[in-house]
Amino acid sequence: IDKYMGDNIMAFWNAPLPDEDHAGNACRAALDMLSELEALNIARRTEIGPDGLPVKPLQVGVGINTGQCVVGNMGSEQRFDYTVLGDSVNLASRLEGQTKAYGVRIILGEQTAGLVDGRRCTMRPSALVTPIERADSLPLWAIAASLGSRATRPARSFGCACSIALSRLPSRRQAA
Repeated sequence: IDKYMGDNIMAFWNAPLPDEDHAGNACRAALDMLSELEALNIARRTEIGPDGLPVKPLQVGVGINTGQCVVGNMGSEQRFDYTVLGDSVNLASRLEGQTKAYGVRIILGEQTAGLVDGRRCTMRPSALVTPIERADSLPLWAIAASLGSRATRPARSFGCACSIALSRLPSRRQAA
């Protein structure tokens, strides 16, 4: 995990140590998170919120993208972090923002989908979109089913750099 940004978690693989299966490991982490979230939501079904109503289930959307980026210590003498920057990192965040619109939990960029298809999970094309701040249209891929993850059911409903948003509200404003 790189950092928490509001209701978002950012994580990356393949740095500082090489990870030959970085795309597969990112997908497996996302699927394992969904499995744990499902168990948490089952355990919370009997909880009552401060308004006297049952608590709403937590929902997660995940965007995973693979590509070149700048990685290292960034910032100033007063504050710096070991992190990643670049277009491929921004695209992971944009992909996460599309999970609600397409009714899926995990959306992958094209390079990530090409690296994991058939090995870690089965894929299905979701759409061709033009993300914010991009001129080109990109294909989106959703994970249709897990292979070798703790998740036992196909990824369904909704919720390398990985951007993860957590929401309690079904009508949460979609991330840009």
